[in-house]
Amino acid sequence: MSIPTTVDTGLHGATRIASAEERATVQAVFERHGMPLPRGSVAVVFAYPGHGVGERYRRLSGCTSQMLLLSNASAGLSRLGIDVAAASTEAAEKHAHLGELGRIIARFTEDDAAAVPHTDLDEGRFLLRWTMVLGGPRDGLLVTDIGDSVAHTRAVIDLLTTDRLREWAAAAGADPDSVSAGVTDAYANGADSRGIVAFDAGTPLVAKVGPRGVIDAETAFVSEVNALLADRGAAPLFPLLHGVHREGEQATSLMERVEPLTLDNVVFGDPAKFVLAEDALPALEPHLRLLGDLYTATMRQQRPSVADHLLRERFRAVREHEGFVSAFLAFFPSWEPAAVLGADVILPTGARLPGYTELTHWLDGVAASLLPGSGCLVHGDVHLKNMLRRADGSPVFVGPRTVWDGREGPDIGFGDPSYDFATLLHSALPMSGLLQAIADGTSEALLPELPAAADGVLDLSGLTTPFTVDETLKRLEDRLVAGLGPEDEPSVLRARLYIGAANALACRLKYERALGTPRAWLAVYAYVLWYLDRARTQLR
Repeated sequence: MSIPTTVDTGLHGATRIASAEERATVQAVFERHGMPLPRGSVAVVFAYPGHGVGERYRRLSGCTSQMLLLSNASAGLSRLGIDVAAASTEAAEKHAHLGELGRIIARFTEDDAAAVPHTDLDEGRFLLRWTMVLGGPRDGLLVTDIGDSVAHTRAVIDLLTTDRLREWAAAAGADPDSVSAGVTDAYANGADSRGIVAFDAGTPLVAKVGPRGVIDAETAFVSEVNALLADRGAAPLFPLLHGVHREGEQATSLMERVEPLTLDNVVFGDPAKFVLAEDALPALEPHLRLLGDLYTATMRQQRPSVADHLLRERFRAVREHEGFVSAFLAFFPSWEPAAVLGADVILPTGARLPGYTELTHWLDGVAASLLPGSGCLVHGDVHLKNMLRRADGSPVFVGPRTVWDGREGPDIGFGDPSYDFATLLHSALPMSGLLQAIADGTSEALLPELPAAADGVLDLSGLTTPFTVDETLKRLEDRLVAGLGPEDEPSVLRARLYIGAANALACRLKYERALGTPRAWLAVYAYVLWYLDRARTQLR
């Protein structure tokens, strides 16, 4: 797209194409700061003189109001797969008040600033206010001589949003001119997505942005599963795929929009989401039958290559993962990980369970006898937030997982259906409730008082969440075991189900930001042990 020089395009400034030197300088500064701008996808850099400079030089004023607006708006652009960054000559302590936004501000030296729009004043060299777009249909756009910094920032955000939705509409096979509004809704991200938003392009669409490898694998799997079920006269498991937009190392899948109400907002009888409603199983049944169609259509007598990883190896991998190590250090800086993992745990029921070290060591001894002899195509991440309904009430799933922890086997998407059901079980108790507490900011109430450091025992008896199986949860567990077929003994199937639930919970211990507080971390940890102990009880 050709941008005439020095012509105002409604961006409250003059526009031109950045020179090769200007672009190279910006890329080099951000690389030097350890936050390289992406190649191939869209990034926008907002440059500003510095906080407080405008008090001395009026023509450079407006930094604080511009950056505060950007702080609020950057998350919206990020959801669209657009990287947002800022540039200034000021020292980091000058923008410490900006919080998270401060992490994406690169400092230009006076030599750096000489290669881009700047001004030399008595007290030094400052960047002028300018904005540069890299990648996408506006690649190289440089806006200078900016007057109203707030109006300019809003205009850039609107322009890039419109561009992005038009590109997505074209990738979905729709007329870009049919995009009638901006983003109409935004949804919570999964582990492998950067943003999930809804928009209208003549038909309601949902765009999911993520790493290109993940999106390509997911969309290939979605297309394969839906086509396979269609050939058998069954309903599609996933929303219909309209297209994929690829750029650099990032991609976006464009899907049919379904009703946004996830089943974690349907099947619970309490607002805290720890107790299933009496009619939970009937509400889940259409989804379970649809999964059964997939399993029946793709079952074969072959052990999934991922089976041992999910039954045993992943527990060790989690403990050694850098995310687990950093989360533990952040939440419990004075505790020793080995002491906590090796300590017995006391639950609110009074039960005393062996710690993570002992129970995972037990798994090493029994996992071989639990490995399934057959497998099928599976969803891979059947928790309640991935279960929705279409407008006609029919079941639909989103967010499949075909690769676990980067382990790409020869049979991607082929797995053990008991792990699908295990992720549903862990969502029924406790994960939906824990996520609700985290979202509500009430996770402190999960454990009113933190326990003392572990000294052979970690006392978690103060947890306020349930560690018992009521009749409704029991009926769900019985239905899940029955849905796994007669191939193995019920005790083996049930043990696999509980180990899988523990596995799904254990991987959550790597995510400091998602859990947010040490109390939420300890609650997840307690349930890992609870499910492992239940599996051990089944096999005694």
